[in-house]
Amino acid sequence: MTVPTPAVPLARIGSDAPELLIPSAPPLTLVRTAAPAIPRAGWIPIISTALVVATSFFAEPTLSDSLTGRVAAGAALKLSLAYQALAPLCDTLDTISLFSQRQHAAFLITCMLAFSLWRVMRKRTPCTLSTSLRCELAAAAKGLVVLLSVYAVGAMVTRPTARLAMSSPDDIVVDFHSHTRYSWDARSAFSPEASRRWHQASGFDVAYITDHSTFAGAEEAAVKNPLRAGDGTVMLSGIEVRDRGNHLVVLGTDGADWRSYTAGDLHEHVFQRNAAERGSARPVVLFTLPGKLKAELGMAVDGIELSDAAPRGLSQSDAESGTVGQLARDQNKALVASSNNHGWASASPAWSVMQIPNWRAMTPAQLDVAIRKEILLGGLNAVRVIDRRVPGPVSISGVALTVPDAAWRMLITMSWAERASWLMWIWFSYLLVLAVRRLRRAEFRKGEGVRDWKPAPALIS
Repeated sequence: MTVPTPAVPLARIGSDAPELLIPSAPPLTLVRTAAPAIPRAGWIPIISTALVVATSFFAEPTLSDSLTGRVAAGAALKLSLAYQALAPLCDTLDTISLFSQRQHAAFLITCMLAFSLWRVMRKRTPCTLSTSLRCELAAAAKGLVVLLSVYAVGAMVTRPTARLAMSSPDDIVVDFHSHTRYSWDARSAFSPEASRRWHQASGFDVAYITDHSTFAGAEEAAVKNPLRAGDGTVMLSGIEVRDRGNHLVVLGTDGADWRSYTAGDLHEHVFQRNAAERGSARPVVLFTLPGKLKAELGMAVDGIELSDAAPRGLSQSDAESGTVGQLARDQNKALVASSNNHGWASASPAWSVMQIPNWRAMTPAQLDVAIRKEILLGGLNAVRVIDRRVPGPVSISGVALTVPDAAWRMLITMSWAERASWLMWIWFSYLLVLAVRRLRRAEFRKGEGVRDWKPAPALIS
């Protein structure tokens, strides 16, 4: 069947020319696809800048004395140029890495709730239920990858470290509890020399390697110890063992005492006999967190951890620091801080500081004896714990506010060098995003927004 052609008005061209008739085309309308508008989000860097600057008026010291809560006299936190240049990254990852177990849980829940709220509040185009479900699952998977990436970078990627510096030449910074790859639960790349580098970068003059049930890490590290303690970070020998369900750290013990430790447990009778033979330089026993605190701690201990950097240890420290302090006062025991680093930590929440005159001229062996004697004789006054991290909340409401509380604490303890770095990165990031969006808009207009139009050839009759 032939479809009739609609009548088209004809137009006469010219007066003297032959009558050439062409179809009269309807009016043309140029349709232009709307280019995506540049989001006007200039308030984001403005508010961020105001927050970074305004919090300087509420600035608080970064370091405090753990027992008194006052400013740590003679102590300063030193930040390298690399740390200052990457302050937003380093400050944020350090803050997260110093969370207790409870705070990590609160942080993860807060991130998930914020992500869910954003997905609900955002503008969406109409689609079927199945399509919407697929989009939400894909977005959730991407969010989970981002969150896991933050933790992976924080735990595994080497970054600049904040270092404790003491003003007195007699002050010595000690880590009483650390590990290497020879512990079954440590990172495989965390060699004794990697441990030494981390301790040196964090400001430790001495670190006891206390691997689980082995002296292999301590023996390997001792080979590269400096001849004099003042020439580099000294790694000394210790071990971590179990006793009545608790974990103890024994300092000043080595492979010659292997009979004192059976299958990872402390063999008390053998240990006490070996300790008695050493006299005043006997091994020192420290009670570690987490553990079952009570008036009788089982094996007679010489000191108690007030701060243990593992998340579970920090949780107990937050909840029971008062109990720990009272036990130490009642029994005149030393209070210490430990990194308990298994190769996953980059920031130290606290440091143990002792005063030992002329320690820099001592050999590693002499220094080991001097540290143990000071703990045995000085008791509660032997060690000063300097905190970078404030005790975390214990109540449900306090833990729920982990994210804003931690962000506030981070902002009020930043130096001006860190603030300048934050401001630089805030505006650089904003201008970069703006430039990229402008470039994309220009490309869209050029390739998609305005299409060339060419008229159809005239019909001549």
